[in-house]
Amino acid sequence: MDRARGAKFLCGTSHRMPRGPLALACAAVALFVPGSASAQTIPDVAALQVALRAHGTYVGAIDGIFGPRTSRAVRTFQRRRGLVVDGLAGRRTLVALGSYARHRLGSRVVRSRASGWDVAALQYLLARCGLSPGAIDGRFGPRTRSAVARYEHRAGLLADGAAGPATIAALRRSVGCGGEKGMVPPGETVSGVRIGGLTARWAETALRSAFARPLRLEVRGRIWLAEPGAFAHPAISRAVHRALHSRPGAALRLAVTVEPWRVRAFVTKLDRDLCRRPVNARLEGLRSLRPHISRGEVGCQIRHSQTVRAIVARLKGLDRSVIQVPIERTLPAVTRANFGSIVVVRRDSHRLYLYRGTRLLRVFRIATGRRRNPTPLGRFSIVSKVRNPWWFPPESEWAHGRDPIPPGPGNPLGTRWMGISAPGVGVHGTPDSVSVGYSRSHGCIRMYPPEAAWLFRRVRVGAPVIVVPA
Repeated sequence: MDRARGAKFLCGTSHRMPRGPLALACAAVALFVPGSASAQTIPDVAALQVALRAHGTYVGAIDGIFGPRTSRAVRTFQRRRGLVVDGLAGRRTLVALGSYARHRLGSRVVRSRASGWDVAALQYLLARCGLSPGAIDGRFGPRTRSAVARYEHRAGLLADGAAGPATIAALRRSVGCGGEKGMVPPGETVSGVRIGGLTARWAETALRSAFARPLRLEVRGRIWLAEPGAFAHPAISRAVHRALHSRPGAALRLAVTVEPWRVRAFVTKLDRDLCRRPVNARLEGLRSLRPHISRGEVGCQIRHSQTVRAIVARLKGLDRSVIQVPIERTLPAVTRANFGSIVVVRRDSHRLYLYRGTRLLRVFRIATGRRRNPTPLGRFSIVSKVRNPWWFPPESEWAHGRDPIPPGPGNPLGTRWMGISAPGVGVHGTPDSVSVGYSRSHGCIRMYPPEAAWLFRRVRVGAPVIVVPA
């Protein structure tokens, strides 16, 4: 049995309408025979191309032409899924395509956030009518809704942005779409595409197919596809009109309106998907009472402006050669080599260790909290630095009734205060030098005033402070 008869037998001649994927197969399979459908442009073929592209087997234009490339894509998909490799979009093939092959065009009202076969076919019809639904991708987004509303207004229908039976029927008949008539003079080209000798309809189809070929971007040996309709609007009808009224052999140019902000958004998303930001070195804790710092990790980023310019240049013409996306390494701002100061306090030893990264700079004798008011253990950070601070009595029993003390020789904080993220606790100088080396404070870390001033100059706000019991 030949393929045409096989398709007829599958759909049958019963008066009962088949449902589900079988109904879709009956509507489409007879058209998806390369020998008979290659001379047709139908929305169902465009929907099939969208479904095949989503599964990674089709990289051509979403042009509604069932040609050799689409046939090969069907066969490749069937081979990968373990189906009969016959190049026909039959019932089993459509079921295997999943959500992209659901909902025949006209089986429901197509609204915002819908997706599937009917959305892709609708987008193709809108594009064929000269409207701009964005990328033909089977997803009903804001641009598709806007294109539907504009078409409904043009065709004298209720412009609600939802494609019901009346809207779809009018689109199939190209109501309100206009269209040129006649034959293009021989030898004419538009942006390098030969349309001489074609009827106006086929000239428009040729240009639309040429523009709809996806952009190809090569990144690290992988090819990424981008739909031109998502970023630009070609003036195809105007180009065909000029071609019909030009002299034979004329070389015309297709005018394309590019939306650069959409291109920039795409490159930003591509950068986010492909590259990662550099990771700074970070303090992970102590090992053998010494700071342990992770290694910084090198990142990468796409050169945005260069990539955007290359995409815009391709969109303004019909050149679809591969775009080599430039990527550069980005170094972390913080590494082990330039890591800042780290303060390690050994409470029971009454010692403060200052590190620059993992390199020890200096060791100080200190006073820590007494047994009733111990210096808290844990990981903190410097949150404030004050020269010549005031002392304000804390809300504690031992400070009840005391008055604030201004800067000066009798100030218990000395001349430098480095507050840490533990409430009420800080590193400071002290006029009570004999307490240094003992557990005499109310939780703070006391230092000799000259050493506190030296430390004050070498730590920044945000520097980590680790207090251990050793």
